[in-house]
Amino acid sequence: MNGIEKAAVLFRVIGAEAAEKLCGTMRPEEVSMVAAAMIRLEKQPPSQDEIKVILEEFQSMMESGGGIFANVGETLEQMFAAKFGNEGAKRLEEVRVNAQVESPFKGLSGVPFSDLERILREEHPQVQAAVLANIDSDLAAGVLGCMTEERRADVVERIATMKPPPPRLLRDMADLFIEKTSNLPRFEKIEESGSVAPSVRIAADILNAGAGEGNETMLDSIGEKSPDLVEQIRETMFTFEDLAAIDKITMQKILGGVDTKLLSLSLKACSEQATESIFAAVSQRTRDMIVEERELIGAVPLTEVQEAQKEVMQIIRGMIDNGSVSVSVGGSDGQMVE
Repeated sequence: MNGIEKAAVLFRVIGAEAAEKLCGTMRPEEVSMVAAAMIRLEKQPPSQDEIKVILEEFQSMMESGGGIFANVGETLEQMFAAKFGNEGAKRLEEVRVNAQVESPFKGLSGVPFSDLERILREEHPQVQAAVLANIDSDLAAGVLGCMTEERRADVVERIATMKPPPPRLLRDMADLFIEKTSNLPRFEKIEESGSVAPSVRIAADILNAGAGEGNETMLDSIGEKSPDLVEQIRETMFTFEDLAAIDKITMQKILGGVDTKLLSLSLKACSEQATESIFAAVSQRTRDMIVEERELIGAVPLTEVQEAQKEVMQIIRGMIDNGSVSVSVGGSDGQMVE
C-alpha cells in the first residue's frame, strides 16, 4: 500500500471523532485523497494482518518523532512526478494553493453587514468587489444593502466584469479582512425553518395553501388544548422572511405601527428580499434613517435580533387579527391582498 492507502486504513480503525481531529493537520487535497482511498478499501478491505502491520508502522513513526502523515505528502509528490515529470512539483503546488483558497473568506461568516461594509468602505472599489464576489451570497447581499445606490451599482458592475483574481492573492486578501474583523462578534446564521418540527411546517403549509377564513376558528379550537402548538403553527405560517412577499401599500400600513429603532434592529440579520420589500415601501429619507440607525446599533447578540423580529411579527399578527391587513403567504398567488 502507498501512504494514502495506509492513512485510509488508520482512519477506518480510529473512528470518526479521532479522524476528524487528524484532518485538521492535513492539507485539503490530502483529505480528499484519503477519503477516496477509504471508499476503494470498502470493496477490497485489508486483512487483519495487513492492518496490524500498518498500525505498527504508524506507532513506530510517532515514537520516532515523525509526522504520521509525512508519507502522504511523499506519495503525492511521487504521483505528480510520475504523471508530469519535471513539472510535477509545480503542478502539485498549484493544487495545494487552489485547495487552500477554496473558501478563503469563510472566516468572515457571521460578521454584521454594517460592520463589514464600514471596513470595506476604506478599500478601493475593485477590492470591495473581489471580496463580495468570494464571500457567502447572503453576507454579500447584506453588505450591498448598507451601501449607497451609486456605490452599490459600481461594485455590482465590477463584480460582473472582473476577472478571477489569482488564488494566492485571494488568500492574502482573505487573511487581511479576517484579521480586520477579528474583534467583531459573529452572528449565527438564521435558518429559515428554525427549530420548527417538520410536522408543524406541514400543518402550516396546508393552512397557508387553503388561506380560508376558517383557519382562525380552527386554530382557536386547537389552542384551547395546546396553546404552545398553535403559537408554533402561527409563527411558521407567517415568518419575518415572508415580508418579502408583501406589496408596497400593505407594507406601508404595517410599518406605520412599527417603531423605527425596533425595525432597524430586526433588519440586522435577515434576507435581502425582506429588507428590500421594507425599503421599497418607505421614502428615501426614512430608508436612510433606518440604515443609519442600523449602523449606530452596532454589533448585538443574535438573540436580540431574533427578539426584535418576533416583536415585529407580533405587531403584524395583531393587525391581521383586527382586520387592518390581510395576508396569504401560501395561497394561490402568495401575495398580500386587501
